[in-house]
Amino acid sequence: MYSRLFLYLLICSSVMFSCKKDKKTLEDHTAFFGGEIINPSTNYIIIFKSSEIIDTVYLDSNNRFKYTFNDFEPGLFSFYDGKESQSFLIQPQDSIMVRVNTVEFDESLVFNGIGEKENNYLMDLFLETEKQEQEILKISQLEPKEFETKLSKIRDAKLEKLSKFNSKHKTTKLFNTYAKANIDYNYYYSKEAYPFINYSENEEAIFNKLPGDFFDFRSEIDYNNETLKDYRPYVSFLRFHFNNIALQEHFKHSKDDTYNNQSLDYNLDKLTLIEQKVSDTFIKNRLLYYNMIKFINASKSVDDYDTLLKSFQAKSTNNEQKFKATKLVNSYKLLKPGQIIPDLMVIDKNEDAKHLKDIINKPTIIYFWDAMDRYHLKVSHERAKDLQKKYPEFDIIAISINALSSREQAEILQRNNFNLNNEYHFENVEKAIELLSLKPVNKVFIVDKNAVIVNPKANMFDVMMETELLGLINK
Repeated sequence: MYSRLFLYLLICSSVMFSCKKDKKTLEDHTAFFGGEIINPSTNYIIIFKSSEIIDTVYLDSNNRFKYTFNDFEPGLFSFYDGKESQSFLIQPQDSIMVRVNTVEFDESLVFNGIGEKENNYLMDLFLETEKQEQEILKISQLEPKEFETKLSKIRDAKLEKLSKFNSKHKTTKLFNTYAKANIDYNYYYSKEAYPFINYSENEEAIFNKLPGDFFDFRSEIDYNNETLKDYRPYVSFLRFHFNNIALQEHFKHSKDDTYNNQSLDYNLDKLTLIEQKVSDTFIKNRLLYYNMIKFINASKSVDDYDTLLKSFQAKSTNNEQKFKATKLVNSYKLLKPGQIIPDLMVIDKNEDAKHLKDIINKPTIIYFWDAMDRYHLKVSHERAKDLQKKYPEFDIIAISINALSSREQAEILQRNNFNLNNEYHFENVEKAIELLSLKPVNKVFIVDKNAVIVNPKANMFDVMMETELLGLINK
């Protein structure tokens, strides 16, 4: 307790801010946010809201920062330290200090100051939900009624805890909106996920056996909640919810009885339901775009792209998203199997520029990594090492999608204990990301010895990829 108080006073003093005067000196539409980043990966943090960058704040020599919000709309903001992002609730007259060690980001994060109780509560609620994931997976194998009973107990315990917290502390309506939404929409999410997690039968059979009131909670869904539009539990729920109701609709007029996310008819149903149920422009457009891009990234049926794109364009009012989706479709048409991989320039460890086609001399696996995603960097390189041992008939090439020098790239790889063999970065990153449609970065290309695309959407961690490799070897 005393160490926490000392830390709080130390940070207050270091940023030259008198915490005692917060309530008196801060105006109605002003708030303070500051703190310390331990083991920073950059010398700055980025503050943003709803994907819009608010400001870049530089760390001082002690890795501390300070920022004042003036005339702002209270709500959830986020800060990004170059590695991970974290949301925080800030309201008028708050004075919040945060301390985080990037080595154990979520577990080490602590809020102090005016507004700390609300933020620490929301953080604890997030961590509690994460810890309960395995428990919910386990109870999802139970019969529907027993599953509902156990899931409701988890929700009720959280609601009771929130009620006691609100009675003990003078909390705001805005805080309660986020806290209750976290509890409710995670509960709703688990109900929606049940037919997909329960392995007893196929999805259609499970849907048909659910009690008539199993989805009664759907009447409580607010499809147009502007306050929650960027809140992860709400956004995640809406995405899963539309997967579910579209599947139920799809089963009514198709012969399918299992979930297939690459089905064109199923995805058309999904876009139609989004348009029918969501009236908020921002939420509707984002859901339409998310599902359009998700389909394009997953489906190998190039002939289906234009049909879904036409439906998407008719329903979306976001011209920028429509333009991006059109470009992505056109890019994928050039990446279908049988086409030669785009002629891009890559730079090797010696800073020599080469044509991508020229470094392909035998069947090759090409994967990509982003220095900002350390987890994917690590697991993809480890998987590549494993595949190389098992399939020496293939070359495996890694390409960074960052605008780095060869020296900077080498430092990152060596810091993570990876060698520099077959490591490259693009001469023109922007052009490469566009031509190869490298969002998401975990996309993998399999090409033959002539640089002809065999599969532009392979997955290094899917067992089916190894079957595909064997098939290519035996051709």
